[in-house]
Amino acid sequence: MRRAEKEQVVAKWHQAIDEAAHIILSGYRGLTGKEITELRRRIREAGGRMRVVKKTLFQRALEGRDESALGEHMEGPIAVTFVSGDPMTVLKAMHEFARDHDQLDLRASWIEDELLQASQVEELAILPPREELLGRLAAAMSAPLAQLAAVLQAVPRDFVLTLQAVAKQREGEAPA
Repeated sequence: MRRAEKEQVVAKWHQAIDEAAHIILSGYRGLTGKEITELRRRIREAGGRMRVVKKTLFQRALEGRDESALGEHMEGPIAVTFVSGDPMTVLKAMHEFARDHDQLDLRASWIEDELLQASQVEELAILPPREELLGRLAAAMSAPLAQLAAVLQAVPRDFVLTLQAVAKQREGEAPA
């Protein structure tokens, strides 16, 4: 590859990094061409773009950027996934694929301007969907209010029950 071609590739990676809000690095050694095509399809459906990169050129594109910390995790064949939208759907798609294909290994990611190690990426990938988490949060926030309402209702209810008991007791005493 000539120098001019390399500069074009680095410029292309610069642009891809600028356009992507999130970047996920993964190793793919041992996957067949058919399996990589299936992985790319799943990632594309989830809203990402996976590209196999030449490490030295991609590291040049990362130089001088916050994302340059990703360079430490580039060993062996590397695939870079660029995500513009929600990274969770792409991570879940990749994690699901990795369950069936041990050769795919999620190495690191740059999400929300923060470097996440492989273990952190795995933890994110197994989180429940956003809607479910929001539902759990709403339930957790409404539980104390429901308990407070029950306590506040108990005071007048207990007062009325006490009055009824006193009234029954007095009715029972009157004839005697």
